[in-house]
Amino acid sequence: MDWETCVSGKVYAGERSGQGAASGVSVTVAEDGEVYPLRSRLDLREHSVNLEWGYGIGGPAQLALAILADATGNDSYAERHHHWFKQDVVMRLPWDGWELPESRVWEWIAEHHPLDRG
Repeated sequence: MDWETCVSGKVYAGERSGQGAASGVSVTVAEDGEVYPLRSRLDLREHSVNLEWGYGIGGPAQLALAILADATGNDSYAERHHHWFKQDVVMRLPWDGWELPESRVWEWIAEHHPLDRG
């Protein structure tokens, strides 16, 4: 799959809830009227057991990996490029909450690291 053939309307979203020790984050995928949790993809690599954003270490790396794997369906691509996606996109997501259309993920792929064909 590449940018030109991507027609999915997925939207990734993250939000924070609670405060202090009771705080938490959730990352979901909205697709075709359904909303479900984004798989963290610890099976590929474990930077952190938590998906996070807005800074630059474990949790944001795990989120970048999870988003790229989900959007592309290509685990190898996600493993090779998620650190750059983390730096360019995930670290810059608003702390309190965000929405990221899948089309923006494909724009980043097309601009920075085109998906390998083959």
